[in-house]
Amino acid sequence: MKVSNLIYYRCPISGDELELEKSSLIIDGNVREGVLLSKKIGKKYLIKDNCIDFITPEQEIKGAAFARKYYSEIAKTYDENVHITFELYNENELDIRNRMIDLLELKPNYKVLEVSAGTGKDSEIIASRLTKDGGLWLLDISPDMIAYNIVRQKNVDIPIEFVVASACSIPFIDNNFDALYCFAGVGHFPDLPKGLKEMARVVKPGGKVVFCEKNVPEWLRDTEYGKICINNNPMFADPLPLKHIPVEARNLCVRWINGNVHYVFDYTVGVGEPKGNFDLEIPGERGGTFNTRYYGKLEGVTAETKQKAIEAQKLTGKSMHKWLDEIILKEAEKIINKANH
Repeated sequence: MKVSNLIYYRCPISGDELELEKSSLIIDGNVREGVLLSKKIGKKYLIKDNCIDFITPEQEIKGAAFARKYYSEIAKTYDENVHITFELYNENELDIRNRMIDLLELKPNYKVLEVSAGTGKDSEIIASRLTKDGGLWLLDISPDMIAYNIVRQKNVDIPIEFVVASACSIPFIDNNFDALYCFAGVGHFPDLPKGLKEMARVVKPGGKVVFCEKNVPEWLRDTEYGKICINNNPMFADPLPLKHIPVEARNLCVRWINGNVHYVFDYTVGVGEPKGNFDLEIPGERGGTFNTRYYGKLEGVTAETKQKAIEAQKLTGKSMHKWLDEIILKEAEKIINKANH
């Protein structure tokens, strides 16, 4: 970790700033070994072998506990076998990875966070698209997977930092990265809504988020092809996380790749929920605006009164909104003025 990058990190539990203990080993501005301290809660996070470990026992639950154990067990042979994930569907691994990374719309000077970075198969592709003016942060819940990633990136000539952490408590400040990438990790998030929210939180407005996971789409669920996939791994039957997409998502796209049984979401990060021009007057007999139709609702009337109102409104040549608004306001003011005198 670069000492100058300390400002980007936050305690994953309390969210407060972290301090580097004075006993830490610093060489050429990089922390080789040391400790990050959260003074607020007294929590310490170890820096060792160029990697910061933010995992706490509280975070090793549900899917996270499984992923940490499972990927630590297979880390040694992961690179030897991962090609099967693509060959099963007659796909080219490098082509699939590049197509997903293309969705990030990277520029050479971007700061990028990869979640569930694993042994670094995608990391090296992302790194190849960045320069020294940019930077790459690689996060995984498995220290063993990250250890192999560190070796893979040892000759990469751009700034790279390695982090062991939970995607549901990403240890970075808000609006920190230009892009975020996650290939086949969200299925293990112990709290999917929180994890997806976290990914949007740490990306700057205008930045891109891209994530992928196993999923047999609805139109293939009843096919033999789809049933075979689901039989092999029930995760293929997990629902799309549409209801958990953060409100900050803009221009969201979802597509299925890699045999049409892996979804890919990509979106641009916005600020809060979208803003509409809802005071825009709508032409036509009904008239009004989106806002008047939403905020201006009153009680209903009888069918007879409704019919009379429609007939009268047409005779005025005004929209229903304008006519009702005028006569109700006029009568209301008359009653209020009379009551006040």
